[in-house]
Amino acid sequence: MVRFIPTTLSVFIALHAAHLSAQETTSDALDLDKVYITGGKDQINQQPGSAILIDDVELEEFEYTDIHRVLNSVPGVNLQEEDGYGLRPNIGLRGTPPERSKKVTVMEDGVLSGPAPYSAPAAYYFPNVSRMSAVEVFKGPATTQYGPATIGGAINLVSRPIPYQASGELDLQYGQYNFQRANAYYGQQAGDFGYLLEGLHLSTDGFKELDGDGDTGFERNDLNLKTSWQSHGAVSQLFQLKLGYADENSDETYLGLTREDFDADPYRRYAASQLDNMQWQHNQIHFTHLLELGTFTTVTTDVYHNTFERDWFKLNAFNTSSTSLQDIMKDPSRASNPDFYQVLTGQRASSGDSERLKIGNNGREFISQGIQSKLSHEFSLAGFDNQLEVGLRFHKDQIERHHTEQLYAMQANGSLLAEGELYSTTINKGEAEALALYVKDDVIINDTIITLGLRNEQIETSQTTYDPTTGAFQEKVTSNESVLLPGIGVYSELNEMFGVLAGVHKGYSATAPGNDGDVDPEESTNFEAGFRFTGTYQGEVIAFLNDYSQLTGTCSFSNGCDNSVIDSQTNAGEASVYGLESIISTSPEVAGLILPLSLSYTYTQAEFGSNFRDDNGAFGEANNDIVKGDELAYLPEHRLNAKAGIQKNNWKLHLSALYQSEMRDTPGQGSIADDEKIDAYTVFDLAASWQVLPALQVYGTIDNLLGEEYVVASNPYGYRPGKRQSVNMGLKYKF
Repeated sequence: MVRFIPTTLSVFIALHAAHLSAQETTSDALDLDKVYITGGKDQINQQPGSAILIDDVELEEFEYTDIHRVLNSVPGVNLQEEDGYGLRPNIGLRGTPPERSKKVTVMEDGVLSGPAPYSAPAAYYFPNVSRMSAVEVFKGPATTQYGPATIGGAINLVSRPIPYQASGELDLQYGQYNFQRANAYYGQQAGDFGYLLEGLHLSTDGFKELDGDGDTGFERNDLNLKTSWQSHGAVSQLFQLKLGYADENSDETYLGLTREDFDADPYRRYAASQLDNMQWQHNQIHFTHLLELGTFTTVTTDVYHNTFERDWFKLNAFNTSSTSLQDIMKDPSRASNPDFYQVLTGQRASSGDSERLKIGNNGREFISQGIQSKLSHEFSLAGFDNQLEVGLRFHKDQIERHHTEQLYAMQANGSLLAEGELYSTTINKGEAEALALYVKDDVIINDTIITLGLRNEQIETSQTTYDPTTGAFQEKVTSNESVLLPGIGVYSELNEMFGVLAGVHKGYSATAPGNDGDVDPEESTNFEAGFRFTGTYQGEVIAFLNDYSQLTGTCSFSNGCDNSVIDSQTNAGEASVYGLESIISTSPEVAGLILPLSLSYTYTQAEFGSNFRDDNGAFGEANNDIVKGDELAYLPEHRLNAKAGIQKNNWKLHLSALYQSEMRDTPGQGSIADDEKIDAYTVFDLAASWQVLPALQVYGTIDNLLGEEYVVASNPYGYRPGKRQSVNMGLKYKF
């Protein structure tokens, strides 16, 4: 049943009535160059480092709701699908591990968006890309000002701006597996006051099929309000307040399939995962003050407070220490594994304590808050133009963990029955305070821009753990870090259509709270060099090298670590990641048809430079000896995305093809063994639209056009598929 239609139509009628009664006014609303960090399309080509802007036109080509698919066209990005819908993205940049995007600085409107970017950087919350007007990706020296993670790069999601004139849009979409999307917004700039109200609903029954029946999908809601007020004169000011609420209820799981079962039916789900469920709520308050002191000086200040609460019910393990879920998935025929496998699939009831299932709730509460301010000033010195930016941020975040478990027995009918008492497995609190200061100066010498950057991070973290034997919290384990991160980038425009760039900067990723003094933060020296071109063809080609003096890995359930070592950190010593990223696009007109074409390609090699023992499994399997020269897991050598389109008058047709080469699921060298390989795959997406009326558009999309059945991961517990073929239809009405 299409549940959202009555509610959405009510909202639409109310918004349309407001539109008819509103006065259309012209305004001096906030310019786009204050919205985009890059300065927009006109300035991005002058960036001394690698920067990509995906604007609203590109976002609407395929109507993606999954940030993975949005970022497929960005070179230098390595992604790992998980659920097929992008609920919990896994994004890496220039070879950083993609797991939970924790080595990437993720922002919304220039403000850190992760639940706890310092004390728990794994991004279990990620803003809905459906309500964004643009996505910006930075790599290389351009990331120095966007900490705390500065090795791979940064991603900034730009929320929808307040429209200049009274306007709104209703976007309805329906598709296979009862996929539903309703997105409506309305706003205007009325004199010096502006507002925007936006609501989003996403849901589906899911494309996987649970043994014994049941939903495998999700439901998401997102409600946002922006208000603004401007004053004009010798000193112009803008005040903007953004309030946001979002929630999710998803029937997702970490439990995958054996290889044999995957080959037979990749979209099957075992009965043992029937209770797996994630529920969360996110609240956002973001106040911005923009002060213009004349033509050449601006001060922008942001005050933000975000809370995130989640309950993550999932299958953790069998009630035995000798057999792990990963062992069963890898080889279900070995030793006693057949009995455990039959319990997982509901073919037989649990027999004895060892065959009972541990189902846990990883309950967590997060707070992320702070104040940041930056001064931008243009001036001339010694005959050279300078664009100076000085930024300061004080940030506090925390995570409170209360993990519980309970034993369940598989019944003969395939259902699960709770047995025994609910007990706590982890109770602790991680906290972080950070003071960050950066200085960046763009020195313009004729047609050359030299960017000098320096960032300083002062970080204090602590962790307090509850001791069930004493009934009290232990003394805090605290640590302090101070790091200085210099960087320099150069872009020289050789002529109007061609320029060269190069840069070097120090990369850094902080130590997780609770780790002892023997654990070091992650540090690297990063290099890049390449060229950029504009004109009939636009694009860039950049070679990069991330030379790690210390590579680190942090354990989580999503990479298969045991509950006893969650959030512990492993130092891997030296490592190197190098490669080539390129993108080219053009839009020729042939016989009255516009033919947009683009091609992006990434080549990456990554290997450890030291011998060490991976005790907790942060890089693959626990107690695995890794030797110098081993390649990192979950990092494909080749990624290629090609897009082609046809546009004429009121209709458009776009085709996207993604190729990803094979990759390892555990570190190693030489040819990849079959049981350690994630096979290469190619996936096509198709989108078409027709502008029926100036205010009405009809569109359709097919994700995974050819129905490719492909593996995206074998960790933590078995093989998991990419998104199944999905056909969706939609309409947009502007008012």
